Amino acid sequence: MQLTRRRLLALGAAGAAGAVLASCGPGDRGAPASVPPEGGGDSASFDGRSISVALYSKNHASSPLFWQRFAPPGLTVEPQIFTSGSDMNRAMEAGDLDFALMGPFNSLIEAEQGFRAKIICMCSRQGIGLVVRADQGIESVADLAGKTIAVPPPGVQVLVLTALLDEAGLVLDRDLTAVPLGYADHQGALERGDVDAYIGTEPPVTMSVVSGVGRRLQAVYDTPNGDFNTAMWAAPHVQGDPELLAAAVAMQRGAAELLTPGGENDPQVWHDLLVDQFGYAEPVYEEVLSNIGAEWDFDDERKAQFEGAGALMLASGVLSREPDYPSLYLLDHLPER
Repeated sequence: MQLTRRRLLALGAAGAAGAVLASCGPGDRGAPASVPPEGGGDSASFDGRSISVALYSKNHASSPLFWQRFAPPGLTVEPQIFTSGSDMNRAMEAGDLDFALMGPFNSLIEAEQGFRAKIICMCSRQGIGLVVRADQGIESVADLAGKTIAVPPPGVQVLVLTALLDEAGLVLDRDLTAVPLGYADHQGALERGDVDAYIGTEPPVTMSVVSGVGRRLQAVYDTPNGDFNTAMWAAPHVQGDPELLAAAVAMQRGAAELLTPGGENDPQVWHDLLVDQFGYAEPVYEEVLSNIGAEWDFDDERKAQFEGAGALMLASGVLSREPDYPSLYLLDHLPER
């Protein structure tokens, strides 16, 4: 199946009113974010230097909020809230932001346009979901034939949906009806019965499940994108600072191993973050824990997933040429295996 660039952009234009992720919450571009306690130590090797790192508000991909705990002496971490990956990338390109977590979609489009940020490590996994009404008898992607599905603005979710439909022999707007809808409107549309399904992001996905209205189709990670969510990117102006890059990777590793040690989520640490700080309801926290995770290692599997997302984008006409992937990697500061 081909989801053409024209169709992808049309879906995005129609859903522009709700384009800000529900999971990102309110917040102005570049607004300061709260940091968990137990910040870094004294001022020594970095001589009181401050760095900025971008993330979304009240989002599962919030490991940078813990960077200060693992910061070297003298380095202050200033998390900043953004509402889109494109805004993060533009801020890095302008020299106004040092690091940012970004997914494959906007970052690969903007790399093709000449943006120069580079991946230094991994950040988060999972975090999306294909949710169907529990009362519609939809057991598989193939069962979406004849149904109505909410489709968000262009992004990895749309690429994943396209790949899943293609594997099931379905074509969007031929075999099922697409309703362009912003992330913030997905949960309500499913509850009202305006749509039979949606592909969205956390936590609305889990909220639909907890309410009893929706349930997940598990195939969402069975595409070339895998469970890749976001990587950590370094701005052009910090790429020549090996000490800072090594510190950033070490801080992300420390944060990821605090939240998700050995690949398994620590329930108490996540509870402190999601319930105590972000205000998630207990049932949502309990359910969402199986669909999120903090990461740091950008290994061969992560490269394959990132490049798999790029292949989907190329096949759909979102990219005009094969990305130069090696030029996007700055992985010198990952620990040797």
